[in-house]
Amino acid sequence: MKRLRLLPIALVPAVVLGLAACSGSGSGGSSASPTPSASASASAITSCPKPGSSSKAITATGAFGGTTAPTVTFKDGLSVAKPQASTVVQGKGAALKDGQYAQVSYSVYQASDAKKLGTVGFDQGNPQVLSVGGSGFGALLACTNVGDRVAVVGQSSALGFNTGGEIVVVADVVAQTPTKATGTAKTQDPKLPTVKDAADGEPTITIPKGVAAPTKTTPEVIKQGSGATIADGDTALVQYKGVVYDTGKEFDSSWSKGAPTTFTISEGSLIKGFVTGLVGQKVGSQVLIVVTPEDGYGANPQEGSGIPKNATLVFVVDILAKG
Repeated sequence: MKRLRLLPIALVPAVVLGLAACSGSGSGGSSASPTPSASASASAITSCPKPGSSSKAITATGAFGGTTAPTVTFKDGLSVAKPQASTVVQGKGAALKDGQYAQVSYSVYQASDAKKLGTVGFDQGNPQVLSVGGSGFGALLACTNVGDRVAVVGQSSALGFNTGGEIVVVADVVAQTPTKATGTAKTQDPKLPTVKDAADGEPTITIPKGVAAPTKTTPEVIKQGSGATIADGDTALVQYKGVVYDTGKEFDSSWSKGAPTTFTISEGSLIKGFVTGLVGQKVGSQVLIVVTPEDGYGANPQEGSGIPKNATLVFVVDILAKG
């Protein structure tokens, strides 16, 4: 998903240390940095902004969630004492709740002169996955339904942007993003580790007894999704768990961290085996990946990672959304 520096409102963590890229021999370190989050300003909204004369004065025409950004008009010099939000299009989908995730397309304007500052989604890539609840724009999303188009005006810091000054945001809440794979279950190969999901989707990975690990990185689709296909270089929102093949011991998991994670699916960001397993897979799928040491961390796993030297690794990855 395209991220504009002037619009850092993505609330989903971007990279975790456990899957940072390294060479086939496992040499090299990594540095992980979270995606910039909504402003922590004391003025950030934490509840539903009410509609007012200013937000009602914003018009937005054009197809909802389309490939062309809506045409937005309002008078220059729009200003409010506190944020206002009006529903331009009433959606018929589910009401969003704290802790969920939503795909949102939006355009941002300076309230002072109606200058367009940027667009995410619409004609600028895919909708952005944002967390629902908390403060800033997430708090606003907790007041919406899937299918809503909202027009918002307020101080950028209150809305979770870093543009400065007062801004107008027109946003389409395109879809709710699931927190687990939703694809159709497939028959699992008994010669590979098997996967059983808990009710919330968290997988339990069972290593087959007496079966040697594959000598080649091996992906297997556990649930077949029907969404967009992941290509090399794409950004994807995923849930994942990683265990050591020889012991079954977990060394990293988004489930343990309590939230999905976004990755750039490329060898510049991730180990080769993880990329090999995900490129060509579809959103909605759950994929098992057995990663050889050569395609993982080799003889030099990161200190404190819990990964032994020359270990074969097993990942289960739920592909939730594509950026």
